[in-house]
Amino acid sequence: MKSMHKKMLAVCVGLALGSGLSGTAMAASAPSLSVINWWTAGSEAKAMHVLVQMMKAKGVNIQNDAIAGGGGAQARTILKTRLMEGQIPGAAQIKGVEIQQWGHTGLLANIDAAAQAEDWNKNVPAVINDYMKYKGNYVAAPMDLHRLNWLWYNRAILKKSGIATAPQTWPELMADLAKVKAAGFTPMAGGGNGWMIATEFDPIALETGGPTWYKDVFVKLNPKAIDSPTMVKALERLRAIEAYTPKSLAGRTWNFDTALVAHGKAAFQIMGDWANGQFEFLHVTPGGPQVGCVAFPGTAKEFIYNVDSFIFFRQNTPEKRAAEIKLAETMVSPKFQLLFNKYKGSIPDLMNVSLNGYNACQKKSRAQFLVARKDNGLVPSFSQNMSTYGPPTGAFIDSLDKFYTSNESPQAAAAAMAKRVEVAKSQD
Repeated sequence: MKSMHKKMLAVCVGLALGSGLSGTAMAASAPSLSVINWWTAGSEAKAMHVLVQMMKAKGVNIQNDAIAGGGGAQARTILKTRLMEGQIPGAAQIKGVEIQQWGHTGLLANIDAAAQAEDWNKNVPAVINDYMKYKGNYVAAPMDLHRLNWLWYNRAILKKSGIATAPQTWPELMADLAKVKAAGFTPMAGGGNGWMIATEFDPIALETGGPTWYKDVFVKLNPKAIDSPTMVKALERLRAIEAYTPKSLAGRTWNFDTALVAHGKAAFQIMGDWANGQFEFLHVTPGGPQVGCVAFPGTAKEFIYNVDSFIFFRQNTPEKRAAEIKLAETMVSPKFQLLFNKYKGSIPDLMNVSLNGYNACQKKSRAQFLVARKDNGLVPSFSQNMSTYGPPTGAFIDSLDKFYTSNESPQAAAAAMAKRVEVAKSQD
C-alpha cells in the first residue's frame, strides 16, 4: 500500500495544489465539494440528504457521490482512480486504521479548527476520537456509531413457530432456527456476498472466542490465533448459519434481506444497525410490534463498533478550504448528529446528544455502548474495516467467502486464512 501512496502523492499533490483553477473563478459561485461514500440504500440516502441540506444553508454545495458496493470496496477503488486523475474530492468515506494509511500520502487536510470549534476531545469518546487523527492532527470527522452484534427478528414468525422470546445463547439460536424451518418459514436472511458473510461472521467470531481472542485475530493478526481450534469452531458455526440461509439469497443486498424480515418473509437477520435505519425507511419501527432487536446471542456484554468517518483532502483555493472546515464542523455538530443518526439507524458519536425521538433499539445501543466501554467490552469490527487496514481485511473476507461458497472444511479454511493474512501483511 505504501508504494501506491508514493505514486499517488507524486501525482496528486501537484494536481491538487497546482491546478489552473483560480480563487477568483471559484469565488463567482458557492464552493462545491464532492463527498464520496457508499451509502445507496434508501435510509442511507435519506440520512445523507440531511448533510446536503445543512451545507446548502451554510453556502456550500455538496455533491453526494454515492457509489454502490457493499462495504465500500468499489468506492475506495474509484476514489484512488479519481485522485490519480487529479479529481480531488472534498471528503471521502474512509474509516478505522485505514485513515492512518491515507495520512502517509500527504494529501489529507488539517481540520483541527473544526475539532476545536465543536470540542471533539471532550464530546467524542476516545475510542472514536483517536481514529480521526494523524500525527496529532485531525484529518477525519466521525458521523455515526454503529453496533455490529445485532440479531433482528420478525415477531410474528417467531410466534407462529412456537418461540416465545428471542434467543439469548447460541444453543437457543440453533434451536429457534430449526423451529422456524419446521414451521415452513425462511429462518435466516443473509449470505448475499463476501462483505455480508464477513458481517455475519463478525459477531459469531466474538461469541465463539471472546474479546481477547477476537483482538488477537483481527487487530494483532496473530497467525496462531487465526489458525486455531477457536477459529475452526467459529467457522463451524458460520456453516451452521449457512444451513438455514436459502441459497437463493446469494447476490442479494443486505437491505433486500432487511425487507424480508420487515415483511414477514424471513425470521432473522444478522446485520449491523444500519438495518435499523432501513426498517424505519420501510415504516417498520425496530423494537415495535413487528420487528425486534436483540444482542447477537452470547454477546450481550460486548459491543462491536463501526464508526463511519470522512477524510478531508487538501484543496486549491481558500474558499474550498473554508468550506471543508464548515463541512467537518457540521458533521460533528449536535444538530446534524441528531438528525443524521436517527435516519441512519446508528447513534451519535456525541454522547451529550439526547436520543429523544429515537427508537428502542437505538436507545439500547447507546446504553450497551456505555456499559461495554466501562467493562472493556468494546471491539473494533473487522468486517467494516475498523480493526486493521485494507489488505488483511480483504484476506479475511476472501477466506470467508471461499469457505461459505464451497465445500472447504473449517480446518482447511482456518489454515488458508492464516496464510492469506500473512501475505496481506507484507503488502503494508
